[in-house]
Amino acid sequence: MRKITHLSLVLNSNQYHAGLLEICRQFEDSTSDEYLNGLVASLAQANNALFDVMHIDEVRVTAKKENRRLLDGLMAISRYIDSSSFVSDEEKKASALVLKQVFGSYDKPLTRMKMDERVGALKTLLRDLGTPAMQEHVGRLPELSNRISELTSALQALEKALYQVDKAKGTAPKGQPMMPLKREAAARLETLVDYLEAMAVKAPADYAEHLAVVMQIIGRLNARHRRSLMIEVEFEDDIVDDTAPETEAAIGA
Repeated sequence: MRKITHLSLVLNSNQYHAGLLEICRQFEDSTSDEYLNGLVASLAQANNALFDVMHIDEVRVTAKKENRRLLDGLMAISRYIDSSSFVSDEEKKASALVLKQVFGSYDKPLTRMKMDERVGALKTLLRDLGTPAMQEHVGRLPELSNRISELTSALQALEKALYQVDKAKGTAPKGQPMMPLKREAAARLETLVDYLEAMAVKAPADYAEHLAVVMQIIGRLNARHRRSLMIEVEFEDDIVDDTAPETEAAIGA
């Protein structure tokens, strides 16, 4: 049976892209074989298309994480101001009530806004809090300055992440699924390996080392995937409760 010479299609996208990139880098210094150079360029092109789609997913995840951090910081400030409005110190209490009114002055709750809307609203809020009149109130609540600094940092991180999302959208085809791109890359890799195998027989001094390195990369990544599957199976075996008779009935219901 002919051995499989492409990367496993079920490798996660990062591993898949990294493997193809490593293979392409094996040929960074163009060889004297123009046909081989063309095959490598074709593989690199397919890998770039894969990266464009993969990258937009990654930057979206980053934006969501930064958005969560921002919301946590915003909620912490809101709760802190709210709790400060019940203290016995009349000056602190008065300042907390003023700040509470500033936070509540937005028609649409900050937590319900879209990410880009939230960035704009928070910039306005922070600008309001930075005025001399508001700074006097902020200064009366001991922890508030640090919390506002943390919120500012989170806001900048979200703004940067959203910029990366917009930038990635400009290069990635909208709604392009990952699997067809992986299959296309696999087909081009298969063609490359077929050629290297044939040429390694005719001119081993020029092609055998390239072939060996490419196959080593493919084998290493596929082996890593097989080990991951074995670990997952072991975990599943650990959590299955054979003493629960209703499990099979529930599945078949």
